[in-house]
Amino acid sequence: PYHVNVSEWRKTMKKIILTIILSALFLCGCDAVNEKEQESEYYSDLAKTQEITAISADTSDILQKMTEKQEISDFISALDIEHWELESLPETAKLTGTFQFSQEETLKFGQDASDREISTICEILCYEDIPYLTLKTAGVKISFRVSETTMEYLTQYFQ
Repeated sequence: PYHVNVSEWRKTMKKIILTIILSALFLCGCDAVNEKEQESEYYSDLAKTQEITAISADTSDILQKMTEKQEISDFISALDIEHWELESLPETAKLTGTFQFSQEETLKFGQDASDREISTICEILCYEDIPYLTLKTAGVKISFRVSETTMEYLTQYFQ
């Protein structure tokens, strides 16, 4: 019989899923990233984000909007994506807020730059008191267990 190492399988599946999702983000626009930022295999895809909005789950109010390149870069680095573990979301999870990642659509031939609209390319859903989040993009939702440090960083936006 064939034996499957569950740990290795999860790591492989996580890499495949994140690569597919973030490759889709990569195709949504163009932007240069410096060599230091390329340390993460996923960073360069998310670095194209031009706006990150923190939205409260309770009120749907925009709590914070990040548009500065350095602020966005610091936020993406704090996500610590390389250490996310693919796991099912606990049934008791209560949504605390959502981060929307947005960028302007790619300029098409004959289109005026001022006509481009900003659109959401993905969302990260955060939950109360548990180190889990859900990545939502292109109609697909994938849940991950993250470090306590990452979750504390994210939940501070919703307090």
